[in-house]
Amino acid sequence: MNINEMLNDNSFLVGFEATSKKHILNELCKLANKNFNVDERVLLENLTKREKLGSTAVGNGIAIPHANVFNIEKPKVLVATLSKGLDFYAIDEQPVDVIFLLLAPNENSSEHLQALALISRLLRNNELTNKLRGCKNAESAMMVLTQTDSEQAA
Repeated sequence: MNINEMLNDNSFLVGFEATSKKHILNELCKLANKNFNVDERVLLENLTKREKLGSTAVGNGIAIPHANVFNIEKPKVLVATLSKGLDFYAIDEQPVDVIFLLLAPNENSSEHLQALALISRLLRNNELTNKLRGCKNAESAMMVLTQTDSEQAA
């Protein structure tokens, strides 16, 4: 499994001007509906429940909200970079400006965990996250992630 398998050209919100955590999660749910025919209301409910268990912010301005969904066969990722950081209740108390929303098949929890681990490893790369923050459009964000994934495979 690699990040390229989980993304497509329509997986990005770059430089998005979110007003709150709820706002960006709602926009990502709309994008999930558009890209993968996921019920955005149900997805938002699941993400909200997950956030109540504990913030999905992992530090360094990054959050990885995640949920299982019924009608996808393989893990999918949506990526948002924000024009201004938001309070995601991160353990390091830093505002979040890079968000990777992971959607995983409902039946396969091992794929969910593998995908979550892959994204976590990828986002530990400060050079990558800084490049993502500098992207001005979806094409450049996709290129940053594709290039990084290719380099790690080599």
